[in-house]
Amino acid sequence: MNNPYAPPESDLTPVQEHGDTYTPTWFDARGRIGRLRYLVYATVPVILVLVSLLGGGRVLAERPLVLGVLAMSMGLALAVVLAVMTLRRLRDLAQPGWWALILLLAPINLLLVGFLLVRPGDAGPNRYGPPPSENTTLVAAGTWMVMLMALTGLVWVFDIG
Repeated sequence: MNNPYAPPESDLTPVQEHGDTYTPTWFDARGRIGRLRYLVYATVPVILVLVSLLGGGRVLAERPLVLGVLAMSMGLALAVVLAVMTLRRLRDLAQPGWWALILLLAPINLLLVGFLLVRPGDAGPNRYGPPPSENTTLVAAGTWMVMLMALTGLVWVFDIG
């Protein structure tokens, strides 16, 4: 029997447009990343640039112009990578992307980075997409590597031991 006053019979489960989660990649500026990925994705390029400049500095010691141009170009590329990773982390927190400009303010940028490393992201989807997938073993290993390097740097700076 067709009753015109009956409630509609439709599926009321929410539709996920992008799936439950997605796996972030290094060179993608879209989407969100979690705290550990932010730490690894932002620190590993810094370490690679420092190691390459230290190694290149010895080779190019008698060519300061070439070394300066190389350092400037690597520094600009590093700034772009850090800005993109910060933007992706801000998206995970559902914060506006212009907050990434705080990285340009020297004393305050440490507060922003600390905020991004401490505050957990949104558990469910937000306007920037679904949450990132669980951390891989490589991300966990990268986190331990960063922590070990930080501890080694502190021991070296304060001459402990």
